[in-house]
Formats: sequence, C-alpha cells, structure tokens
Amino acid sequence: MKIGLVRHFKVNCHKKIFMTSKEFKEWEENYNKSDVTIKDVELMGIKWDKCYSSTLIRALITAQNVYKYDIIQNDLIRETIIDPIFKSDFKLPYWFWAVSGRVAWYFNNKSQEENKIITKNKARQFLDLLQHEVKNEDTENILIVTHGFFMYSLQKELRKRGFSGKLTYSPKNGILYLYEKEVH
Repeated sequence: MKIGLVRHFKVNCHKKIFMTSKEFKEWEENYNKSDVTIKDVELMGIKWDKCYSSTLIRALITAQNVYKYDIIQNDLIRETIIDPIFKSDFKLPYWFWAVSGRVAWYFNNKSQEENKIITKNKARQFLDLLQHEVKNEDTENILIVTHGFFMYSLQKELRKRGFSGKLTYSPKNGILYLYEKEVH
C-alpha cells in the first residue's frame, strides 16, 4: 500500500513583518482564503486510487490540479489552528506569533484552540478511517493533500502504523512524500 502526502501549493498572501495579536489572527484568516501558485507535481508514475483533501481552499485547489477524479474532502486533515499566546495591541514580529503559538501547541497550552492532543487524535482518526475504507474497498494507493504543520503529525502516525517513508519537519509545497507498507 502506498500513501502519498502532498502539501498544498504555495499561498499568495502577504504578511506584515510586525503585527498585533488581532492582526496575526486576521492574517491567518486571509491566508486560509488566499489563492495559490499552481505548479506541476511529480506523482512518481503511481496510479492513485483515491484522493483526500483538506477542506481549506488551498488544499482543494492543489488536489484538483494533481488528481483528475473525485476528491474526498475531510476536515480531519485541515491545518492545525494557531492562536496568539496572548492578546496584545503592541506590534510584535510575525515569527514571534507563529513560533510562540506552535510552542504553546506543543505544551497543550490553553491559549490554543487546537492543542497537540487534538492534532494527534485528528491524525489517528483520519488514518483509522482510511484503513477501514481501504479494507472495505480494496484500494491500494491513496493520495492526501494537506498542510505543512499537520503533515508532521500524520507522518508520525503513519510510521507508528508500520509505513516507511521520510519524516519531514518542513515539507515543501507541491511535493509528493511517499509512505509505503506491505499489506498481506
């Protein structure tokens, strides 16, 4: 069985260098609605039986450009939400909000709407769903279009389930990452 993970295409969304906590959340909302730069994706000559996509527009546009059949949208593979760790009208660098939010996520801090436990559970639930469908439908090769930060949790869960493939901390946009497992 082969599972291909593709991070959505590069998003066309400008960000300010310095922003308040409110401006950071507004930027995230705009990012979630922004257009993408379409590019060719090397699918390694594999015949993909099914394609799943996050419900966020950047992933769906990517999926529609790499897979020409029906695409199954699923909220479980949406990007992990990032929240500012505190409210502030003082402008701080974008990287501060992004990094501190991810650190807070890692430590399951209450500032985050979605914490590490929730993200891990989403990855588990999605792969449980996939395994059930693969077994019932006799499908072999599944393509998944999702998001960079969430992909890491999905990769870790795939490896726990016996799939081989490279663990990538910072996946590139529009690149296929392949995971394989012998199924008997």
